[in-house]
Amino acid sequence: MAVAPEVQNLKPLTSLRFFAAAMIVIYHASSSFGWTWAKALPGSMLHGVSFFFVLSGFILTHVYTSKPMLSYGSFLRARFARLWPVHLAATLLLFLTVPAISLTYDGPGIFDKWIVLGFNLSLLHSAFPFLSYIFSWNAVSWSISTEFFFYAAFPFLLRNLETTWHWKVLGSAALCILFIAGLAAAGIQLSSPDVNKLTAVAATYGSPITRIFEFSLGMACWAIWHKHIRNWSFSALVWTILELASLALCAVAILVIYPGIMKSLSRWVLLYGHPAGSFWVFPFVVMAFATGRGAISRLLSTRALVFLGEISFSIYMLHQVMIKIFSVTLDWPDVPEIVFFPLVLAFAATSYLLVERPGQRLLLGVGQRCRAAAIKKAA
Repeated sequence: MAVAPEVQNLKPLTSLRFFAAAMIVIYHASSSFGWTWAKALPGSMLHGVSFFFVLSGFILTHVYTSKPMLSYGSFLRARFARLWPVHLAATLLLFLTVPAISLTYDGPGIFDKWIVLGFNLSLLHSAFPFLSYIFSWNAVSWSISTEFFFYAAFPFLLRNLETTWHWKVLGSAALCILFIAGLAAAGIQLSSPDVNKLTAVAATYGSPITRIFEFSLGMACWAIWHKHIRNWSFSALVWTILELASLALCAVAILVIYPGIMKSLSRWVLLYGHPAGSFWVFPFVVMAFATGRGAISRLLSTRALVFLGEISFSIYMLHQVMIKIFSVTLDWPDVPEIVFFPLVLAFAATSYLLVERPGQRLLLGVGQRCRAAAIKKAA
């Protein structure tokens, strides 16, 4: 029996996921708690989600060009098993700890919170152009819904990637632009206080149609890195300088450039720029650290930081629930950072060890047993 080739573990990229999650945690916490220093940070901190999307495209491509691609159904089941256990656990924690009135949006017909919950748990809610769906229940779950749509397209985007990545990036960018232009041409209202109303903001913020550009960009980054950058024979000092330069560029883009130009951008341009305007800088960071030969990469490859990267998904999925627990359930809007952050890390580590990994193994095992039973029955 053939043995699948071992996939190179890009540890620095795993660790960088923690810092992307930290950006989003700080952004959300700053709007709920009285942390003066956090309130001074720009709204572009939420571009950490865009960094996640670019990283996801890069890492998935790295993995599935190093080993045989599963069947389409098996691939989607494997990715669902990766996302769903923590999603379910976070939703249950929200339901059990937060007063009913603060759980989520509610409304008539298709906006009834229990109907929305069905789409939310099915990871389909980001496709609906209403804020009451996009930010339903555990609001950050919109991004894993969007990610699951990326997974559905991934096997097709992966085909002949090294020779077609240019067209795939351009095509996804054109799709985003044409979609936004179509909304403008159709006279769709930009925004509304009514969360159940079709608006351009709701139709684009988490839409797979607009956000797949970032995922495709990550896949293209892998193609460029694999062909041109991976085997550069620079010294550790040069790689360290490249790593520092990419981090400095990222910081300037997020903290200075985007906040500085945001007021001059058209509101229609901001439909994409507000949630993802720093997308262009993340490829430099990803490709500099993927090689892993500089001093900062070595630091990011230490076990402690890699573990923080491994629990970053649970950090991301649980932090907003914990914000609600503190600000609503406990009515503690001034919770200090020294309490909030350690508890988020503790809950995330527990989730990773007791929910995320065992849940993934359980769902994959069930899938394998079902396939084996189907084969036996067919025989």
